[in-house]
Amino acid sequence: MGDNNERKKILWIHNFEKGTGKGGGWMFNQYEFLQEEVDIYYLKNLRNPISFLKHCLHLRKLSRNYDIVHAQYGSAVGFITSLLHGTKIISLKGSDWYTAPDPSFLDRGRIILGNKMTRFSLNRTQHVIVMSDLMRSQVLNKFPNIKVTTIVDPIDLDFFKPKPINNTNTIKKVLFAAVDINTPVKRFWLARQAFELLKERRPNTELIIMSKIPHNKVCDFMNGMDVLLLTSSHEGWPNVVKEMLACNKPFVSTKVSDLEIIAKKTISCSACDDNPETLALALEKALDAPNENLRQHTINFSMQQTMNTLKKVYKYYLS
Repeated sequence: MGDNNERKKILWIHNFEKGTGKGGGWMFNQYEFLQEEVDIYYLKNLRNPISFLKHCLHLRKLSRNYDIVHAQYGSAVGFITSLLHGTKIISLKGSDWYTAPDPSFLDRGRIILGNKMTRFSLNRTQHVIVMSDLMRSQVLNKFPNIKVTTIVDPIDLDFFKPKPINNTNTIKKVLFAAVDINTPVKRFWLARQAFELLKERRPNTELIIMSKIPHNKVCDFMNGMDVLLLTSSHEGWPNVVKEMLACNKPFVSTKVSDLEIIAKKTISCSACDDNPETLALALEKALDAPNENLRQHTINFSMQQTMNTLKKVYKYYLS
């Protein structure tokens, strides 16, 4: 996309700490493929008002050196980016666009402010990148004059793949995955209710929680499961679903992201209403379904596909 002798024309702005479970792994993975064309700026200590102001002032000067400034999240990151020079692009990831259910009093104020910052920044942005076609339609409904592109975060399809598991256990395993099962968006209470209804009909089932498993063990862990249960109130495009599909494992989910589109193309997967009984019946269907090629639905989730689409967005503004 660029010549090594030329200055870098793109600046990524983010507030993700680097490390396992920090939330920005997808961004750092993509940066590995673009670091010759992209500089990166970390908004450290963003909740401190003094730090916030210092970042604003510094980036106002710094952004003059770039043609594109790309916020890797909405909320305060998008807000600061919207005040800068150059073409402005914002990637919305989900929680910066949607409102979490039943937040605490303190979280409620932070979420409301974050959503207002996101919407303010979109009014000053040339291009928005979203995680799903559902989110794209929602953004365009509110901001019909903005350019919006769907780019799903990639997964490593060479790492996540079906593997034979030597398991003589007759117990069927239902996987629930979350960094923190108490996060309101994940609605673990709904997953628990759905599983308990399944357990009444299928005693040979077990609910397995995956949380903070080392990355190099996740694929083997998933291959030992029979079905994924996802009960979120909203999602961008959940990586755990992509990874399970890549391992030829079905999912049962609430109607979030574009999962209903995928489910309709399969026998074993389902996207259901927020109802424990409906989810339980869908789990039972998934456990009884014949094996099918679910991996075929992950073809657009490769790193190469993501990089090609992102570079097309950049090229439009750099040409």
